[in-house]
Amino acid sequence: MTRVVVLGARGMLGTDIVATAPDEYRVDAYGHSDGDITDTHAIARILTAARPGVVINATAYTQVDRAEQDYDAAAEVNGSAVSRLGTLCADRGVRIVHFSTDYVFRGDARQPYSEGDPADPVNAYGRSKLAGEQALNASGAEPLILRTQWLYGLAGRSFPRTMWERAMRRLATRVVSDQFGRPTYTLDLARATWDLVRQGASGVFHVSNSGTDASWFDVASAVFQTAGAASLLSACTTADYPTPARRPAYSVMSTDKLARAGITLAPWQDALSRYLALLSAETP
Repeated sequence: MTRVVVLGARGMLGTDIVATAPDEYRVDAYGHSDGDITDTHAIARILTAARPGVVINATAYTQVDRAEQDYDAAAEVNGSAVSRLGTLCADRGVRIVHFSTDYVFRGDARQPYSEGDPADPVNAYGRSKLAGEQALNASGAEPLILRTQWLYGLAGRSFPRTMWERAMRRLATRVVSDQFGRPTYTLDLARATWDLVRQGASGVFHVSNSGTDASWFDVASAVFQTAGAASLLSACTTADYPTPARRPAYSVMSTDKLARAGITLAPWQDALSRYLALLSAETP
């Protein structure tokens, strides 16, 4: 039985990775309090004790706007600590799985980004994630880097959850309609991650739910419609809703490489519907 160390196991994605682990893997799950990725000595002790065959790094600094003023913190978690983790794994012959983001791209494309397209982030968060990719590739490890986007899941805060709560409280809401990507359900992402681990995959893969390109307004519309509050939602532009961090206008990622590996995630509309059904069941 292959032993797998999951870092960030209590986060939104990490929770689903642990929950969906196939029977042939023994998972050692570490949250921030007992497996802080920035504490290299602690991580080294974990790897020495567990002797895993695979490490899945589900930790990340994800506060996109705060990263503009706090880049050092973002760069430490998303870049430098990832580099050190890669070296630890390389020294031990351990496979490493790491998650990156669509925000490594500039966002001025006219068609979905492929894995080989040039990266050119437009915000500090994207730069920190790209630094992690580059450092991991230079560490001597042979990583599996999964770029994903617009994550949501039951275990944490997300855009669909916020929209659901606003809709249920019957709050008028404006959402930008000129930024495009594809929302990704962490449960579906976790299952695809294990499929790639089983295959022994390495390199960069784009992993997101399938379906048509979606704006944030499209996602919010599906939520408000489900909640019976569609009339309370209206569209605005990015210029109408300024944020500290610039967002790429178009960051849809091609998942053709993933499909060639025999893996296709459900359409985002289906995944979101499943998620909202669970939220509805939780709502008093």
